[in-house]
Amino acid sequence: MSVSTPSEPELDASIVIPAYKRPELLRKAVVSALTQDMESHRYEVIVVDSSPDDQNARVVEALKPPSGGVSLSLFRKAAEGPGPSRALGARHARGRIVAFLDSDCQATPGWLEAGLAAFRDRIGIVQGRTLPEVGQPLSIFCRYVRIEEENPRYECANIFYRRECMADAGEPSRDMTPNALRPSGGEDSLMAWRVKRSGWQSTFARDALVYHEVLRISVWFWLCDKSTFMLPWLTREVPEMRSVFYLGYFLDRTHACLALLLVGVALSPLSPLWLACGIPYVALRSSEPTRSLTGVKRIARAVIYLPRDLICFGQLLLASIRYRTLLL
Repeated sequence: MSVSTPSEPELDASIVIPAYKRPELLRKAVVSALTQDMESHRYEVIVVDSSPDDQNARVVEALKPPSGGVSLSLFRKAAEGPGPSRALGARHARGRIVAFLDSDCQATPGWLEAGLAAFRDRIGIVQGRTLPEVGQPLSIFCRYVRIEEENPRYECANIFYRRECMADAGEPSRDMTPNALRPSGGEDSLMAWRVKRSGWQSTFARDALVYHEVLRISVWFWLCDKSTFMLPWLTREVPEMRSVFYLGYFLDRTHACLALLLVGVALSPLSPLWLACGIPYVALRSSEPTRSLTGVKRIARAVIYLPRDLICFGQLLLASIRYRTLLL
């Protein structure tokens, strides 16, 4: 990723927000970025919009502070996913630190200062804490991001980079579904690991807090999460990711138990063996916390989740074959 040398005076930070549609969410994200507990001359906000219309552009224009306030810039480009949009914003950044914030997030007032304070010698990446928006009900038919410690995926919903180390990040790839409200993802993890492999270190800043919007999803979206398909590709590109998977080759313990069940069905479909092989899966799914199911009714949770787990398992199997990297 090429990063230009700023022709104007260098700032402490540049907040870069990639956007695609959802103008009301973008409005809240930009307002939170403009109202940081930091002097206005020390940072700027850059929005990179890939929407097919000008609704987001009108939102940004209406939020531009008066002269002397925080600098707010807008760049527009074709839809390629958030990775290329972040790269464009970083190329125009004048800050020593580039702070990435997603358009469905709201930064707390002390977010930027807390992120900057975490940088020390050789620290190139600071990951912040992300929680679901307070007061919004959570259910299985919701999507949000929760990050409470440093993790190998380094999601760009809330993360900070030294501008000088962005040159080591490489050029981000176009997302597999650039015109979707939820991209397939993976480019943010790859960017972070390229930077870390070049010698930069990373850390976590608990006080650099943002809240992620709790978004309702359809039953189909819950059953079939397309981002799962990208995980074998990401594991091939970043072998270090295997440390977060169960035994290195399963998405989690549930998938390991599901694999045992499927092996039992394949080997002995007409004998009680496959029932025995299914006990760990049912026991694990039934033991997970739930508000609505109690007692023996918790077994129903395994029945409810089985179609979803099978679809996810199938996606991973197909992607493992396509990318020649096993992850189930």
